Amino acid sequence: MKDRNNIVKHIIIIMKRLFLLIFLLFFIADVSKAQITRGASPGELYLSTDWYMDNNGNNHFAIFHSTNNGANIHLQYENVESPPIGEMCVGGVLGDATPGALYNSGNNELWVSFDYGEIWEYIETYGSSGRFASGFTNCEIYKCCANVQGSIWRSEDYGGVFIEVTQDAKYILEVGNSTGNLYGFDGSPGIGFNLHFSTDYGVNFIEIPVDSAIAFWEPSGMYPQISRGTEPGEIYLVSWWLNSNYKIFYSIDTGYTWTEKFESDYIDFYYWRVVCTAGREPGSFYIMRSTLNPSFDHVWLYIDYSSDYGETFTTYFHDLDSLFTSVESKPTQDFRMTVYPNPFIESTTFHFSQPAKSNKQELTIYDLYGRKIVQYNIKGKNFHQWNGTDNEGNKALPGVYFYQIHYDNVFSKLNKLIILN
Repeated sequence: MKDRNNIVKHIIIIMKRLFLLIFLLFFIADVSKAQITRGASPGELYLSTDWYMDNNGNNHFAIFHSTNNGANIHLQYENVESPPIGEMCVGGVLGDATPGALYNSGNNELWVSFDYGEIWEYIETYGSSGRFASGFTNCEIYKCCANVQGSIWRSEDYGGVFIEVTQDAKYILEVGNSTGNLYGFDGSPGIGFNLHFSTDYGVNFIEIPVDSAIAFWEPSGMYPQISRGTEPGEIYLVSWWLNSNYKIFYSIDTGYTWTEKFESDYIDFYYWRVVCTAGREPGSFYIMRSTLNPSFDHVWLYIDYSSDYGETFTTYFHDLDSLFTSVESKPTQDFRMTVYPNPFIESTTFHFSQPAKSNKQELTIYDLYGRKIVQYNIKGKNFHQWNGTDNEGNKALPGVYFYQIHYDNVFSKLNKLIILN
C-alpha cells in the first residue's frame, strides 16, 4: 500500500509539472492574449492577459479595468482556455471613445461590450489575420487583413456593418487624432519598416520610411508597435533591439521626425511579453510587461506609467494568482426581457418581468454615443410601447440605439435596438 501511495504521489508530481510546462509553452506562444488599451477617460485602462492555471490544468484568461493609470486593476471578465460554444474567448482588447465601450478580438471572433467589459455581444467571425484599430471617434472601428488581398474595412456602428475602404493595404493599424486620420505600419526586419498615413479614412496613404536607427529589428517576433498621442500628428513608436531591450520614440509631425524618449534595461524576450499604449491625457504612456511567477502557475503583471511622454515611469505590480478577483462593478441581473419588432420603423414593444417589490423601475433608451434619449417609469408594468420619440417628443433618427431596465440599484445589461428608415 505504501508503494502504491508513493507511485500515486510521483504521478501527481509529474502531471503537475507537465501542466506547468504546458502553461509556460502556451504563455510564450500566444502573445495575442496580452494587450493594454486606453479607455475613454484620462487614467482609464483595459488589460487582457493570461491569469493562472487551476489544479485541473485549465488555463484561465481575464480582462481587467483600471481608472487610476494601472495602480489598481479590477476583474471584469474571465474564461478558460477552451470556453463553451457561444462564450467569448479573451483575446486582444481595444478601447472605444464611448465610455464603457470595449472590443475583444480573439479566437477569430470580434465582440463588443458596453458596460466596461462585463457583458459581451458577438459581432462577427473574421479571417485568421484580422487586425483592428479604434478609439478617436465614438463607435468607429477599422479592420484589416481578414482576407487574402489585405482589405481595410471601416465601421461607424461598433462593428455592426463594415464597409470596405481599400484593398492591398496589409498594415498594422492605428487611428489618428483628427477625423479621417489613420496610420498603417509594415515592413520586414533587417530590411526596413514604413509608416503610412491617411487623411481620408484609409482610402489613400502617404508612405513615410522609418529610419533604421528608429526601427530595424524584430527579435523573437517582437514587431514594432505604434500608438497615437492626444494631439494631431502625435504618435509613439516602440521598437526592439538585438541586445534584448526596447526603445520608445516620439513624433509630433506624423512620423517624419522622431525623438528617443526611453531605452529599457535588458529583458528576456523568451519569458516576457511587452505591449504598450498611449493614454487619454497629454503625455501619458503605458507599458504592460507580464511573465510567469517562479512556479509557472500564474502571471506577474507590471504596468509602467509615464506622464512625461515616455521619459520616466512609475511601476505598478500585480500578482495575478487565482485569488485575485477585486471585482468592483454595479450590480447586474439578467431580466426576462424581449422587444418586438426589432429592427422597427414606427413603433416597438418591450416585454419584461421584474420583482414586484421595488421602489424604482425604469426603462431607459440611449443613442449610439451613450446619451439618454428617453426614460419611462414602468413600475407595475410588464410591457411598454415606444414610438421612437425622445423625452421632448422629437422623432429619433434611424440608426442603432440601446435599452436597459433597472429597479432600485440593479441594472440589466445593455441591449441593441435598431430604427430603420
